[in-house]
Amino acid sequence: MVKSSVEYKLAVEGKDGLIIRFNSENPERLIGDRSLYGITDPQLIEQIKAKPFYLKRNLHVQVEQGELKYEFTIPHGYCHDGASIPAIAWWLIGQKTEPRLKLASCVHDWMCEHHHVVGSNRKLSTDIFITLCEVFGKFNKVKRTLMSTFVNLHQRLWCGWGN
Repeated sequence: MVKSSVEYKLAVEGKDGLIIRFNSENPERLIGDRSLYGITDPQLIEQIKAKPFYLKRNLHVQVEQGELKYEFTIPHGYCHDGASIPAIAWWLIGQKTEPRLKLASCVHDWMCEHHHVVGSNRKLSTDIFITLCEVFGKFNKVKRTLMSTFVNLHQRLWCGWGN
């Protein structure tokens, strides 16, 4: 096994022995909001509205669960849309730009766009998302259960994960 050259400064634990490590003591602070201030180009305005969050610097992530171990880097400048929460569920979970979902949605969006970073393991990607919602978003168990159900459905129908 190759030893990682990245210094991981924070580890969070999830269910079934899941461990997620980050190269930052506060990875949420690496995510910024893209401002529309001073922007006049209609196409750029729509791009920013569609993906209002960006990474201020590289986010290195290491995931372990049992025998599984993955490392990946979400690059500086990566833009994401927040959580894909349908408007009908906003009253229950929060809007797609809910600040408590920034980190979880950033990591999850990257995994949805690059399945291979977690060995195309849909269940693991959901577990990572839910763990980050619990640890960083402080969402209660009922909301996490609802989010898990919707995330699994979303991944199957729109992210090409299959079973």
